[in-house]
Amino acid sequence: MQAKPFPRQAAPSPARRRWCTVAAVSVLGLMSACKDQGAATAGAATDTLFAATLPDLKGTPQPLAQWRGKPMLVNFWATWCAPCVKEMPDLDALDREFPGVTFVGIGVDSPENMREFVQKVPVGYTLLEARAQGLDLMRGLGSSTGGLPFTAVIGRDGRIIRAVAGQISPDNLRPSLAQAAR
Repeated sequence: MQAKPFPRQAAPSPARRRWCTVAAVSVLGLMSACKDQGAATAGAATDTLFAATLPDLKGTPQPLAQWRGKPMLVNFWATWCAPCVKEMPDLDALDREFPGVTFVGIGVDSPENMREFVQKVPVGYTLLEARAQGLDLMRGLGSSTGGLPFTAVIGRDGRIIRAVAGQISPDNLRPSLAQAAR
């Protein structure tokens, strides 16, 4: 069986070409507006995070604004959360691998439990205590379930590069950390 050629069609009229051009420009404009809105939303989410001040494990208040403008990984965790505990050594190793990215662990737990935990599982990055406030901060960064662990990689510009609900995979997180470090 031989394929039949398509019948030749006449070139579109100038009016149809103008209409198609206007439609294409309109679609591109809408896409750009949506992209800009998404960027503004991402900045607003991190604005709430950077407005917070949380105590470190010594009880010293630490304003998260001190890390604004720097690439950052924020990990929400608790001592009673098995996947959180399991990923902590991986996060500690990634912290050493990416010295240009600030790692901060925000514990949704008591400072006593957290201090006891780091005696057994030491980590080199900053740990802050948030208790229930941590859940609100997590949701502000995009955690729809409020489940732990939750990790967000934030670029210098304050945009969320990647958000991970559940235990991280170091191999899957490396590209986002490399992007943030640039």
